[in-house]
Parts: sequence; C-alpha cells; structure tokens
Amino acid sequence: MKKLSKIQSIIVFTIVVSIAMSAIMSFGLLLVRVGWHQGFLSTWFFKYFLVDLWLSIPTGFIVVPLLKKLVDKITVTE
Repeated sequence: MKKLSKIQSIIVFTIVVSIAMSAIMSFGLLLVRVGWHQGFLSTWFFKYFLVDLWLSIPTGFIVVPLLKKLVDKITVTE
C-alpha cells in the first residue's frame, strides 16, 4: 500500500477530523436539545451534519493552521 505524502496526510487528516468532530458534536447537541424522535437520523444528517461540514472543513484548513502558528510562537523549544 502506498503511503501518503506529508501534504496529502495533512489534507486527509484535516478532512477526517472535520467529519468526525462535525458528526459527534452535531449529533450530541441535537440529541440533547431536541431528544430522540422519529426521523432523528434524517434530521441530524441533512439539517445539521452536512451543514456543519461546510463550516468545519474550511475552518480546519484556515483557522487551525493559524492557531498552530500562534501556539508555536508561545511554546518553548528544547
């Protein structure tokens, strides 16, 4: 199996983390706020999860690297 390059791994990692975080957080928040009901999974997937992805993936590629640079600036190197 061919391994990913550094750039490819950053892209895949960002997308996978965005999907996981969006799925878990939107599911949990909807469940707490609305509760389980008939059609819950359909409501969650189409009205929350997919919308969250449009926010989380760009955030993963734009905000996360900026925050990483900020944290790196205030981190002691050994």
